[in-house]
Amino acid sequence: MMNNNARLSHEDVLLSSAQVERLLGLSRTSVWRLTRRGDLVPVYIGSALRFRRSDVLALMQVGTERTPAQVLSRR
Repeated sequence: MMNNNARLSHEDVLLSSAQVERLLGLSRTSVWRLTRRGDLVPVYIGSALRFRRSDVLALMQVGTERTPAQVLSRR
C-alpha cells in the first residue's frame, strides 16, 4: 500500500520513452539524441528508462523560446 505522503506531484510524474515521444511529437531516435546530448536527463528504475514530466515540459518551453538561428547553431 502506498503512503499518501509519498505521492508524486503532477509535475514529477515519470514518463516512458514512448510517452515522451508522443508528448514532444518526436521519433524514438530524436528522444535518444536529446538524452545523449543531455537535454533530457533520464531516471533509471532498474533497467527501465523514465523521464520526469517536469523536465519534458521545461524542454518544450526552452524549445519555444529559441530563435531559428539558435536552433541551427546547435547542430
